[in-house]
Amino acid sequence: METDLNSNRGFIPNLCDVSAVFMLILMVELLSLLLALAPSEQSGFWQRLALISFFSQWIGLVNASLLCGLKNWLNKQSVKICAVSSFMLMMLVTVLFSGLAIYISGLMDVLSDENKQLIAYFIVRNLAISSIIYGVLLRYFYVQYQWRLNLQAQSHAQLQALKARIRPHFLFNSMNTIASLVRIDADKAEKAVEDLSDLFRASLKEETNHTLRDELDLTASYLDIEHLRLDQRLSTEWILDDSAMEIEVPSLCLQPLVENAIYHGVEPLSDGGNIKISAQLENNRLCLSVSNPVTGHGAMSRHKGNHMAQANIQARLALMYGDEAEFIINAEPNLYTVSIGIPLKT
Repeated sequence: METDLNSNRGFIPNLCDVSAVFMLILMVELLSLLLALAPSEQSGFWQRLALISFFSQWIGLVNASLLCGLKNWLNKQSVKICAVSSFMLMMLVTVLFSGLAIYISGLMDVLSDENKQLIAYFIVRNLAISSIIYGVLLRYFYVQYQWRLNLQAQSHAQLQALKARIRPHFLFNSMNTIASLVRIDADKAEKAVEDLSDLFRASLKEETNHTLRDELDLTASYLDIEHLRLDQRLSTEWILDDSAMEIEVPSLCLQPLVENAIYHGVEPLSDGGNIKISAQLENNRLCLSVSNPVTGHGAMSRHKGNHMAQANIQARLALMYGDEAEFIINAEPNLYTVSIGIPLKT
């Protein structure tokens, strides 16, 4: 995790994003409106607003384009170099556009003392306003960057806590199952030991993401052990889309839900039940779901620990995908379903 955080030390966001460009245009226009409201004897309000908007929008869009193009290089530098380079680059754009505006206006044709004063005032005014705006903007980018780092660190800690939460009762039950199988069926006992090793090996990995195939393999290893313990009381149904196997998902996003489904849903039922695991591609999203029968109350409330894993997974999804991720719980009288929607990268 430390390597991941330090590998991208800069804080320049993706200004090529459509929503970022829209917000930029809106903020520049609001600033232009504010500047146009300043009293002036040289021109009317609407004329001032049109000129200031035209001038400011060009500066804003060119700066956004340059920062977008240089984002990868800037973000490889230290925070100080990234900030200074970005600030100087944007100030240079302001100077160039100020010079272009002076050239177009024709003030350079007649370099009288009055025109020289107007030119100096125009350039100094633009630089002063731009330096304040760029300073505030870079500070905002840096604060957002620090906030994201804190969220990543918190998410990483939560993930490690989740990995450590392979319940002691599961470990003890698994070891007891293996011990009972040693004399009866040595092959099954060996397979159970291998599955248990896979589970704990996965829990010790530092990666926060892996492919859907890896997550399903981990879940299958867990289910193999539980099948030995619950025997005919546990059945599983897999509904999988083969084209989704290499999609990256948060590690331990399905296995804890399946563990909850067994511990809170199937195990309390005298006849056991069926767990349905689904992974499908729908509308440019990876849709995952885990369904299990319940005791008739429409919710798995026998143990409070059920909600801990759910809240953990939901928080990690929100961190990785923002509002685009989905985490939905559907508690029916006899069926409990948890669904996850992961947006696909485009």
